[in-house]
Amino acid sequence: MDVQRLISAFIMVIAILSAIIFLPSSFLLGFVAFITGVSNWEFFRLRFSLLVSIFASIALALLMILTSSSGSFYYLLLLSVFLWLSLGIFTISFPHSKEIMQSSLLTWFSGLTIHLSFWYSISFIISQSVTELQVYNIEGRYLLVLIISLSALMDTLAYFGGRKFGKRKFLKNISPNKTLEGFLIAIGIVPVMFAVLFSFITDLPILGLFIIFFITSLFSVLGDAVASLFKRIAGVKDSSNLIPGHGGVFDRIDSHLAAIPLFILFSLTIF
Repeated sequence: MDVQRLISAFIMVIAILSAIIFLPSSFLLGFVAFITGVSNWEFFRLRFSLLVSIFASIALALLMILTSSSGSFYYLLLLSVFLWLSLGIFTISFPHSKEIMQSSLLTWFSGLTIHLSFWYSISFIISQSVTELQVYNIEGRYLLVLIISLSALMDTLAYFGGRKFGKRKFLKNISPNKTLEGFLIAIGIVPVMFAVLFSFITDLPILGLFIIFFITSLFSVLGDAVASLFKRIAGVKDSSNLIPGHGGVFDRIDSHLAAIPLFILFSLTIF
């Protein structure tokens, strides 16, 4: 399984990097829409029937179209961040929050909101008519690669740090394999690394960069924890078996679903 997981991870990295760097913008946006749609499908299939999941997919597609020129992007980001914070509270307080998390209304609202905000955040980065993000002095596609790398590095360092030094459980009521030591190693290294890196390629203050990357890293962990809770409520380990050794698309992008909208919101707010 470890070899299968490694091979799948290698293929995913090559495919995603190639898509981000080489695809024309229209095709890249289509690729992102497809990934978002598959993740949304898997999310709803955790709780609902095939018919309901089809309806949820149609609803997401309509929302993507209807809100594309509404000018409500910033408010969607605010709503998404507030939702993630609320879900984080429910995650920490689980199983006391079990009844709330089992609410169909919350599931519907969560699924559509987090995927819609994720889609628009990546579209926002890719478009790079985005003068608001040009403070980073990085072309949109490469900025997207770096932000994706942040969440991936958080997950990797937490995993290997936990295996090497982990003794105390972290969120053991949700994901018993995660350790506090692994989390501390990741959160202690990644924000500093990215703040220093960006300080060399931008004129932005390193403290502001550190704040953005520290909170983005926290939301990366939050996305993974909340996804684990939704799967625990559904009584499954993975959202699907689409990716050998890795589960489903939702399992792979859960941290990005939370981290990328947060990064965009704070970038627009602080800078």
